[in-house]
Amino acid sequence: MALCTRSPLRALLQCPATLRPAFYRTFTTTARRPYYSYEHDEVPPYPETESTILSAALTHVPSQGFTQEALRSGLRDAGYRDASANLFPRGEFEVVMYHLTTQRLGLKHRVQFSEDESRVGRKVKALVLERLRANVDAGVVPRWQEVCVL
Repeated sequence: MALCTRSPLRALLQCPATLRPAFYRTFTTTARRPYYSYEHDEVPPYPETESTILSAALTHVPSQGFTQEALRSGLRDAGYRDASANLFPRGEFEVVMYHLTTQRLGLKHRVQFSEDESRVGRKVKALVLERLRANVDAGVVPRWQEVCVL
């Protein structure tokens, strides 16, 4: 069987998961809980050590971009040696994924909907606009072109 590389998203999604290109599998293989319960605390998406390092690295993104140097600067700021970059096998892409994950999870604190709000279009518009504002607030907007290269 050949590798599925057709460009339409539908063709990609219809491909068996094992034949999808590697760049797509990295987005879909993160650990997920199979259910959600209000009775249990939410599991953080990253362990404390990784979260500390990646959040420190994210502060360097506006000046250094989504680069290996930003990751190394985050390691130093968190008090780790440069060799600790081995914790992140995907390198600077881990900083991108951390930013996307934390910003998505932060939406629940930034956007509140009233109980009577039932229009899905307005909710989606509010969420998208707030997510874009978060990129501006984080200072990563001029650096998004670098993400396409990763």
